[in-house]
Amino acid sequence: MKKITFFLLLCSLFFSCETEITDFKTQNLSNAYVVYGELTNLVGPYSVRINRTSSYSPYDITAFQGDAVKKAQVQILDDLGNATPLSEIRDGLYQTPAQFVAVIGKKYQLKIKTNDGIEIESSLETLKAPTPLNDFSYKFIDAEKVENMRFDVSASIKDSKENEDYYFIKRQDFIQFLTTCPEPPPPPAPVPPCFSKCWRAPLNTQPILINDFLVNGKNLPITLGSVDVKDFPDWIIQLDVYSISKETYNYWKRQEDQRVIGGGLFDKIPAQIVGNLKCTNRTGQEVLGIFQVGGVVKQRLKVDRLGALSSENLQKVQFYADFNNIRYKDLKLWDCKNAGFVDYNIGYTIPNLF
Repeated sequence: MKKITFFLLLCSLFFSCETEITDFKTQNLSNAYVVYGELTNLVGPYSVRINRTSSYSPYDITAFQGDAVKKAQVQILDDLGNATPLSEIRDGLYQTPAQFVAVIGKKYQLKIKTNDGIEIESSLETLKAPTPLNDFSYKFIDAEKVENMRFDVSASIKDSKENEDYYFIKRQDFIQFLTTCPEPPPPPAPVPPCFSKCWRAPLNTQPILINDFLVNGKNLPITLGSVDVKDFPDWIIQLDVYSISKETYNYWKRQEDQRVIGGGLFDKIPAQIVGNLKCTNRTGQEVLGIFQVGGVVKQRLKVDRLGALSSENLQKVQFYADFNNIRYKDLKLWDCKNAGFVDYNIGYTIPNLF
């Protein structure tokens, strides 16, 4: 009897501590402006996007994207005071005239005045001359198993001795893939054309950051990893190498540091990252993002996977691709452009380099 009484008392304690919360609300209290734009030595037009963070709502997924800032006055000024206005081509997206071209060596600044009177400006940034790649190549590494075959990709920048240099590199891969055509219809029906070779462009949002600290004037290696040989269509790697200011480099470095925080005891504490933009007429108004000014060079490397394979290795790769259904033999199509089951499918061609 004593055991039963103790059990009932214990249950009553658990249930008496339970409280139903029916009015819980959460909100993102930030009401910051978020600005991102680029200015390079390449032919424009150049774009600037302006958003404003909005309150979090579990019932509205669009709240995560922020609200586009419409009808703002946006202009780019150079160090001589020449102003170039930008036109709003979509809600919150502003673009320079087609004839506007930035000049290497000049300084540029972004100025914004929103429809409700908020004034935002960036610091003056010098448009640096771009630095081309010194090396951009690959080497085939043979192996007994297809899973272990690979192409090691390498690249480097020949750094100048004169200056303290900082580089921001975007990588975009374009990977050709093959699909399997259906069986042709029986005669006399015509055989439809079959397009089985398309491209995919996987999303990559992580930049490569390099500086010449302690190695000024030497070759700066770029870590690019390897390309697999699970099939043999072409694989193209594009690198956009920006020569940027120290302030811009530090902005992206802080972004990257926060991205890789693992939650350990000695990890850095996440904090709001401020770029080179500020509000000039309202104290305490947050402005996030960056107006990036830097010379850029774009280069591509085609990894010829087929050309590097011996006849023996080619047979191995063909067997591997068939056995592992790399070419989607269970999802046969007349047109690979319609292969919605392939992530980041961009169709028959890749964008022009310029």
